Amino acid sequence: MSQPTKSIARNKISHPSRIIPHKHVTCLPMTPESNQIEVRNRQRKWPLNTAVIQAIAAWVSASLFKDLETDISIQFLSPDRMASINQEYLGHEGPTDVITFDLCDDPALCMTGEILICPEVAASQSEEFGTTWQEETVRYVIHGLLHLKGFDDLEPEKRRIMKQHENRWVKKAKTGFDLSEAGTVSGS
Repeated sequence: MSQPTKSIARNKISHPSRIIPHKHVTCLPMTPESNQIEVRNRQRKWPLNTAVIQAIAAWVSASLFKDLETDISIQFLSPDRMASINQEYLGHEGPTDVITFDLCDDPALCMTGEILICPEVAASQSEEFGTTWQEETVRYVIHGLLHLKGFDDLEPEKRRIMKQHENRWVKKAKTGFDLSEAGTVSGS
């Protein structure tokens, strides 16, 4: 398996089938200025409001990762890029909804990770589940954060528990944020 690029994970990847170890990251003691969530839209078809997505991710992270140094990158990718990463790191063909890389070697001290999301898959799944693509995209952000917290969805019982937490967080997000503001419909 080839080495990950600089912007793609260095420690472990999770979702949906297994965790792959890579290079470890040493965590430093938490300071308020060391808590970061970066959101980058690296695809063009689905215009995203990265500030809204960052605010939602920060709000969820503040609860999930209390007293931990956080450095989380959330990147939105095209289906082709997501398919490439899915094949390279998980050995699966085609794009997937979300891939999470856990980059911290001591989760008692910090949370460092990368969440990759494909808005095109979110749009497709939103039609199937009767939601908006913006809500489905926010769901994937929450799903990735739950993976970083240690939730797993490989076994049915663990998947059920993770889904309960995910649904609870999406419901809370809907009461605290206008999820439609997470993105606008593309003209293409």
